[in-house]
Amino acid sequence: MSADRGRGSATTRLWSRFDAVFFDVAMAVVRGYGYVVHGLRVTGREHLAAEHGGVVTVANHVHYLDGPWVAGQFRSRRAAVVSQPSNFHLPVAGVLVSHLLAVPLPRGPGELSAFEARLRRTLDAGQGVHFFPEGELVMYDTTLRPFRRGAFVYACRLGVPVVPMVFTYGRRPWWRPRPPIRLTILPAEHPRGAAPADVAELLARCRGAMESVAAGAPDDAVRR
Repeated sequence: MSADRGRGSATTRLWSRFDAVFFDVAMAVVRGYGYVVHGLRVTGREHLAAEHGGVVTVANHVHYLDGPWVAGQFRSRRAAVVSQPSNFHLPVAGVLVSHLLAVPLPRGPGELSAFEARLRRTLDAGQGVHFFPEGELVMYDTTLRPFRRGAFVYACRLGVPVVPMVFTYGRRPWWRPRPPIRLTILPAEHPRGAAPADVAELLARCRGAMESVAAGAPDDAVRR
């Protein structure tokens, strides 16, 4: 069996056929909506395409659609976005979240083992897992907030690279109510071990790369 066929079989086991088709269609719609309505522009897709196995991605959390916009960059595969458990119980939106391959964060120590097993299956199948290390969504905030360690702990423990991504905003044209959104995909950062010091070092490398992009955002980007 070829590697590609093996990856396809693993993906089928991970997600139902309905969820996989729903994801692909929804991503096309969300990407188009982002391009047309929000002026979304993406650079650096080649860095994500260069990673052929499982990969963790991280980005700042600045818009209610930034999760789907990130997941939509996985053109030849799919990505599971780690989400707050409460999002799965929202009216209407909860159904959409469930079918967009989202993975609920563990609510306590008793769920950690199952959570890690789900991440491992996804990454072993050559797919992506996306984290928002800032945790909280702050609309249109271009300042990087403190990062939680979870994404980097699992990347080190499972031995997969982290691809940092940064949402920033271009200068606002007079006819747009908000600045156009920019997504910059950066080169992968690879873990050098699984010790706590390795986790901290990987986090620092990713954050440093992201800060270098965020610092170049226009001064008139919206901040709240």
